[in-house]
Amino acid sequence: MKDTEIINFYNNLDQYAKDKIDRQLIDLTNAKKESRNYCIKVCPKCDAVNPRFTKGGNANSGKPMLKCSCCHKRFTYDNGQLTHYSHQDESKWDQLIVDTFSQVPVEKSAANMNISTYTVWRMRMKLLHMLEKMIADTVVSGEIELDEKYVLNSHKGEKIDNLKPRKRGGSASKRGLSNEQICLPTAVQRNGTAVLKATNTAAPTSGDLMKLSSSIGENSMAWIDGKVAYNRLLSTKHCEIRVMKDHTTYTSLDHLNNVNAFHRLIEKWYKGYNGVASKYINRYAALFTLAREYTGCDTQEILLSIKKRMHQITDFFRIADMKKDDLFIYSIS
Repeated sequence: MKDTEIINFYNNLDQYAKDKIDRQLIDLTNAKKESRNYCIKVCPKCDAVNPRFTKGGNANSGKPMLKCSCCHKRFTYDNGQLTHYSHQDESKWDQLIVDTFSQVPVEKSAANMNISTYTVWRMRMKLLHMLEKMIADTVVSGEIELDEKYVLNSHKGEKIDNLKPRKRGGSASKRGLSNEQICLPTAVQRNGTAVLKATNTAAPTSGDLMKLSSSIGENSMAWIDGKVAYNRLLSTKHCEIRVMKDHTTYTSLDHLNNVNAFHRLIEKWYKGYNGVASKYINRYAALFTLAREYTGCDTQEILLSIKKRMHQITDFFRIADMKKDDLFIYSIS
């Protein structure tokens, strides 16, 4: 559509429609600006809170640097962001975010960005780690639904002595719940956010579920499927518990439809990846949680929102750390 056509359409609208378009344009413009602004609240050199920063020249890479008024040390403006310690420019990282939320395979992203597959994989791990940190303090409250999702353990991309590899789409060697199943306890706030985190293998104990304690709000109304392991967690939070034995007891108020829908989304994404290495499962759990949050959004809208939220935090995660730090540890048998 040409600019003149857009102007003509706009001029023919009534005032209410014009005002609505004006507000949307202002919101989109502000979102674009906020996605480019970094919010540095703590000096990465001396940990001073809200110090005054001045221009500090440029680094050898050409990136602008800031100087702290407290310690007088310099650092690049993107310190602790995705582009920090990266040879890839911001446009490549933007493309990676869009591809990740569009479920584009690593190989295709590498071809589109003209960089190696391994580099794209490392970039994705860095992005997922930052997403995990970004939603680490999420709390669900009010009306919440709790259930568990189980996925088969996987050592995808890694050879382990005396352990026969499992074909993609294979099944567990043991029937029912066993240590071959990774447990992902899930808490979904109705009309709100969600919490998803791997805590153990096989069925969870009350101690395993207590790892979600910081993510559950006080005095909430909780719907569960009858697993008694939740009682300790919910009683600690003074939550009212409603037990749903099966779908025949569902009503318009009492149900687990939201958490079940989230689990179906996880199954869809997990199948698209042909499984993920279990040691990285919590990084992907953060991606699944945000994929649910941004359901129905345009990819560019997701990009602007993710960048805005990431610029509020810092995450110093090097290539040397991604295969050994912040992993889900489980026994392999």
